[in-house]
Amino acid sequence: MTAPVGGNSPRSQKVVMKLGTRTIKGYMEFPPGDTVEALLRDAPQSSPESFWIRDLESGIMQEISTTDIKAVFYVKSFEGDSQHKDLNFHSRAPIVHGIWVRLQFFDDEVLEGIVHNSIHYLVDPGFFLLPTDPESNNKLVYVMKSWLADYRVLGIRKL
Repeated sequence: MTAPVGGNSPRSQKVVMKLGTRTIKGYMEFPPGDTVEALLRDAPQSSPESFWIRDLESGIMQEISTTDIKAVFYVKSFEGDSQHKDLNFHSRAPIVHGIWVRLQFFDDEVLEGIVHNSIHYLVDPGFFLLPTDPESNNKLVYVMKSWLADYRVLGIRKL
């Protein structure tokens, strides 16, 4: 497997990768699909075995196995907003067809978002989640199920 170019390409995205107590900030190539909706609809038929990330501090491209990853957060900025308070209902949430879920990680972090309504998000070791909080720093999250303490379906979103 060859390492994709990161940080220079128009498809390069800012990501924060959480690996237990370690966090890596850097750049990754955006997954296939021109839009988030296309990504959720056309998600790969199997979960990736690894992700390539260009470390923000060192500039070094490294391959990280998905078995080590809690989640990959595609973010608007690396700084985020530590004062942001997540809401549980968002009247301005994106209207994307899918299943609205609430996730709780073993470290008590909680996320809500939309997953594509397919068998893959149930049977694969990981899945893409579109956050429903319009004020969130997260644009998209790839979640590894092995890090989840709780997973609840809140409802169905239809266009």
